Amino acid sequence: MAASADCFYLEFAVRRCCLQCGFSVTESDRVCPKCDAQLLLQTDGSTTTFDIAHGKQRIHEAIEQLRSAVAQHQRSTTQFLRVVVGGDRIRHAALQELRVMQSHGTIFQFGQDDRNRGALMIVLKRPE
Repeated sequence: MAASADCFYLEFAVRRCCLQCGFSVTESDRVCPKCDAQLLLQTDGSTTTFDIAHGKQRIHEAIEQLRSAVAQHQRSTTQFLRVVVGGDRIRHAALQELRVMQSHGTIFQFGQDDRNRGALMIVLKRPE
């Protein structure tokens, strides 16, 4: 019975690969069991776009979506998070929240997206 329980767990565990050695790891692993690489620092240089301004969100809902997106993508290999914030109150609140995140070390840095004034670019991980 224990073997089937293990198979059940492995079937639903989120798996990914260490970018340094290619070893299969779970989302909860912080260090690669094979090469000891810090998994949370690994990045493939990708950018993910996320919109928090055009779904009729209230400000507090948009900020919760921002926090959730940052937390989710920090566990992945995504390096940049492009957040569409619009040009008014949500943008102002997002900038305040990102300043706090940066001061706490949650994000590396952030700034204006060069292609869209209504979007911000967040650097989640330092490039290696």
